[in-house]
Amino acid sequence: MEIKHNTLKVALEKAQGAAYEAALKLMQHMDNHVSVEVDDYIVHVVSEKAEGTYQLADGGLQWHVPEPGYNTHMEIVVQDKHDNRFIPGLNIRARVLKGGQLVEERGFPFFWHPFLYHYGSNFQINESGEYDIEVHIPAPDFPRHDEVKGKRYAKDVTVKLGPLKLEKGRKPHGPE
Repeated sequence: MEIKHNTLKVALEKAQGAAYEAALKLMQHMDNHVSVEVDDYIVHVVSEKAEGTYQLADGGLQWHVPEPGYNTHMEIVVQDKHDNRFIPGLNIRARVLKGGQLVEERGFPFFWHPFLYHYGSNFQINESGEYDIEVHIPAPDFPRHDEVKGKRYAKDVTVKLGPLKLEKGRKPHGPE
């Protein structure tokens, strides 16, 4: 019975990864993106125009438009390279560079999204164009199940990606 359950678990793990990968590929088809594989991760960075979000405030959800001047949105997707599933609970920081000069450095919190979970942030760029991105992922401190597969994500990772075309703009904002 144990082998049967393990086979089913592996099949479901692969199905989760395949579904997430399909959603990611659609997002990449719609937006500018760069990707790289490093250690146990596949790191993707996607750019779009700045966009609003619902945020918890005063006991309820309130719609927030991007801060004044924020004109671009960057999304960071981190997948497990073994099964393509999204890795939650990461404390991601990224640096955005133009011609080797620092443009922005910030944390990228988790974004719940009905289509594709990711880490993201709005910020300001002076001009549309190609930028290099440096993503830092500290080894996560969450517990890991499984005596074999649980031995992942054990060290800090810093990876450089680019060039990535960032475009200035703001998406139309407001609740649907």
